[in-house]
Amino acid sequence: MSTSDALSDETACQNHTVTIEGHNVPDDFVEVDLEEEVPDEAESGLQESDSEDSGDSGEPAKPALAALVGLIERMQPTRPEILRAVPTHQIVARLGRVFWARKDRSFFRLSKVTQDYDEFLSHSWQVAVWKKVLLLMVIKNGLPSVVVGTLTSLLMVLLWQLDFLPGFPKLGQKWSCWCSSVGLILALFTLAFWRPRGSIFVDRVCINQFDPHMKTEGIINIGAVLRVSKSLLVLFDDSYAERLWCLFEIAAFLKAHPEAAEKPYILQVKPILLGFIICATCVGAFGAGFFAVFSPFEDRFLIWGVIIAFVTAEGMFLVHAFRKYYRSLEAIKSQMKNFRLRQAECWCCSVNHIHPASGQRIQVCDREIVSQCVTSWFGSEQEFDESVRSLAARALEQQLGYDAFPYLWMLGSFVPVWWPFMDYLAVYLQWEESQFLVPYFVIRFLAYWLFCLPLVGTVGIFFARCLRRKAQWMCTELFLDALVGVLTLPTFLAIVAWQLYTEITFYREDVQDGLSETLGSVVFAAGCGVALFATRRGFHFANNRLFKRLGA
Repeated sequence: MSTSDALSDETACQNHTVTIEGHNVPDDFVEVDLEEEVPDEAESGLQESDSEDSGDSGEPAKPALAALVGLIERMQPTRPEILRAVPTHQIVARLGRVFWARKDRSFFRLSKVTQDYDEFLSHSWQVAVWKKVLLLMVIKNGLPSVVVGTLTSLLMVLLWQLDFLPGFPKLGQKWSCWCSSVGLILALFTLAFWRPRGSIFVDRVCINQFDPHMKTEGIINIGAVLRVSKSLLVLFDDSYAERLWCLFEIAAFLKAHPEAAEKPYILQVKPILLGFIICATCVGAFGAGFFAVFSPFEDRFLIWGVIIAFVTAEGMFLVHAFRKYYRSLEAIKSQMKNFRLRQAECWCCSVNHIHPASGQRIQVCDREIVSQCVTSWFGSEQEFDESVRSLAARALEQQLGYDAFPYLWMLGSFVPVWWPFMDYLAVYLQWEESQFLVPYFVIRFLAYWLFCLPLVGTVGIFFARCLRRKAQWMCTELFLDALVGVLTLPTFLAIVAWQLYTEITFYREDVQDGLSETLGSVVFAAGCGVALFATRRGFHFANNRLFKRLGA
């Protein structure tokens, strides 16, 4: 189909219509604004206005409504050129500029004509932009970032052994800071500038926001876009299930991809706070290791005392974030459990179907369009509601597990602690008098990464979930944060005590072959592994049984 057929001509514009495939579409349909905020005061009273005016404008709108529904529900593009995708790396380029740039900026030039999409990004424009951008950067660039940081740290170890790098004085010795410093810098650089592969649909980029004809046609073709999308990435927040067009996107995707019932992974549901949680955990893990590298103290008890104080301060921040994260997950699960399409908000209903700028009545209601499409696809709105409840709940459970922060995610978030460890490894490998301690040191570090940090995290997350309720007063909130920290602190103190006990018990000053120290490290790792296994089992039991019985 030619462009002239797809878009309205000058006469149609004067008559306030857009002609698409021979159908006259009211041009107020272009007022469907995927970025528009729905006022909170939009209540059910607007139905009275609808019924009062139905005799005047209801009948003329029916042909236009039928035309729109017919174009949307068939899920076929009005013309091949209307399907446009943006390279995935463009949505995270310049720290997600396509999301935080002013609304008068056009990014349509970044999109290209395509036949299919690797992903369709479904999100609410009401959520804070920084949370959305941070989550997308973690999802798309997080793994390359930690891999580059770790490989760079290993390279710095090699260069240090070859004496290519200068050191800094610490306790009368030359110490390395290159692994942690360069690893961090390149990891952040990769997080910001990595170019992930694939194509994705983002409404602001792939729909021309400044040409009314193309914007109308682009919105009409949302169903066609979802039909040729291989997966749906949902950035879920408290407002998502209240947005009519967000729910339409889920409906169209489930209609086009019935296999989502057997393959929930193609429907990816990510809580919007997940990116912040992962980044905060990474910062905390790196900060503790970085302090250990630059610590000027020699006494091990003093070092551990300062580290405990440092970790406690960081822990307060993480506890507050995790409590908020669990409240967000609770809201998401509640929305899924009580999901109703009829409860969703739309822009035209929020203004009583009277355009605020022109004062003219909006001919076609978004709610009616979505409702008729959903009824055509699923048989009824109730069937659609049930499909969303079951599939979204399954996707949440499969991707988040019962933990909301699974063990493998913990390991990934704790990877930055490797980089300061590489500085210790580089120094010990170069000191002849300390080379026998390398196996001892490596085993203990692996124990901290695999067992100790996840153990502390599991206990802290458990208490953060138990005390997740938001307090009325800020002082009470701070008290609850501190209480979670106090309840978690004994676990960390027990690990430190076990570390010092196995270190002192197995240390032999008269024989420096490292065998006794290595055995002590193995005993330390085994004890921590058993403790983690028992704690995780108890944690899963509490999540599966206790919290469900309590309705949490």
